Amino acid sequence: MRAGDWRGYRLLVEGPGGAEENMARDEALLAAYRAGEAPTTWRFYTWREAAVTYGRAQEAPRWRSVVPAVPRLSGGGLVPHGADFTYCVVRERRQGLENYEDIVAAVAAALRDLGVPAAVWRGDAEGAVERCFASLAPFDVHVRGRKVAGCAQRRFKDAILHHGSVAADVPSPSLRRLGLWDDARTTTLAEVVGRRVGLEEFAEAFARVTGMEPIYGGVPGGVKAQTGP
Repeated sequence: MRAGDWRGYRLLVEGPGGAEENMARDEALLAAYRAGEAPTTWRFYTWREAAVTYGRAQEAPRWRSVVPAVPRLSGGGLVPHGADFTYCVVRERRQGLENYEDIVAAVAAALRDLGVPAAVWRGDAEGAVERCFASLAPFDVHVRGRKVAGCAQRRFKDAILHHGSVAADVPSPSLRRLGLWDDARTTTLAEVVGRRVGLEEFAEAFARVTGMEPIYGGVPGGVKAQTGP
């Protein structure tokens, strides 16, 4: 059974980018969609180095000289990057929680396809909500009460930009020392599956459950080199 109706959506799977580059590409994607120059899109990507993004309502971290820390157009808390898969969705704005429901359901379905018993959290927020992977909040994806994917979004009059992060593995020691990770509240694909899961494998699982066809490439060092003219 497919997770939602994703007809007309584009699925981009891109390789590692720098922190500022990744955020700039998401903002450019949103601008192109709002201008009628791009279709509704999912964009998957990874990170060239350990980094942190912070939500639009947060101040820049004082320790941003330690690791790259860049603002995120969406809301939410501090997110450690480098060992995760990040995704961005741009599409039309819907009513209330409909903006979240099918997006997080598709992510959970892709994880289940990989053998992860993932579900969408429906309880109250728990933990340090200003730090994404030290807390559990509504619409996070969890495994038996431990978070494996978080999300946040920004709603405009005509569109949304939805960000999500899937914990493939634990972040670097430098990020854990900053208190951006809580082992008791969070798990990873590597821990649950018992091996490292790459972005390409996750993207293929996501494609199976949504019916979308992945388009690989888009940045230097992309996951798969595109062939042909």
